[in-house]
Amino acid sequence: MIFSKLALYFEKLESTSSRLALIDILSDLFKKSGNLEIEKIIYLTQGRIAPFFEATEIGMAEKQVAGAIAASLNIKREEVLKLYTKLGDMGKAVEQLSNKKQVTNNKKVTVKEVFEILIKIAKTSGEGTVEKRQTLLSDLLKQMDSLSSKFLVRIPLGNLRLGIGDPTILDGLALAKLGDKSKRKLLEGAYNRTSDLGLIAKILWSEGLSAVEKLKVMVGKPI
Repeated sequence: MIFSKLALYFEKLESTSSRLALIDILSDLFKKSGNLEIEKIIYLTQGRIAPFFEATEIGMAEKQVAGAIAASLNIKREEVLKLYTKLGDMGKAVEQLSNKKQVTNNKKVTVKEVFEILIKIAKTSGEGTVEKRQTLLSDLLKQMDSLSSKFLVRIPLGNLRLGIGDPTILDGLALAKLGDKSKRKLLEGAYNRTSDLGLIAKILWSEGLSAVEKLKVMVGKPI
C-alpha cells in the first residue's frame, strides 16, 4: 500500500466521531492491507512504530520536526513554528504550508518505506543525531503530498489525533478477518497475553491456519 492511500484513511478516521463508522473504516483499511504490511499499518494507526511495551521511540521535538518541514519546503523554520503556534497542530501547519506553496509531490512511497525510515530515525544516535534525524524526515517529506505530510509529521511527535483506541482497532480486526465485530472477544485473549496488536494482526494475516485456529495458538489453547 502506498502511504498516501493510508493517509486518506487517516483523514476519514480523524473526521469521524461515530465509533461504528470508525470500525467500518478500519475494517476496510485492514481488508486492503497485505500480510507483509498489516503489522506496520496497525502500529502506524496507533501512532507508533512498535508495541507500547517496547522502548522504541522516534524522539523528535517540535523544533526538530519544524526544521525538517522547513528544509523540505525551502522556507525558514520560524515560519513553520509561527503557524504551528497559531494552529496548535504541526500536521495542519505542514499541510497548510504545502498547499500554500502548491506542493503536489506524490512519489508513491509505500507504507513499508515510510516505516523503515521512521525506524531509522528512532535508531539514529551519536554525534549529529538531531541533524541526521531532520534530514531523514525532510527527505521523506519531499516525496509527500500535503495530506500525507500532515499525518507523517504527527507520528514523530506522538500525536496522530485519530481518536481511536485499542478496543476500536480490535473491533476493526474482528470485522475484517472474522466477519463480525462481536467476535472481538476471540481477539482479546490474545491481546491480553501479548499486548501487541501488530503481532495479532500479523498472525491473523499469515497463511496456513484459519483465523480461529491462529487465535487459539496465540492464547495457548490446543487446536
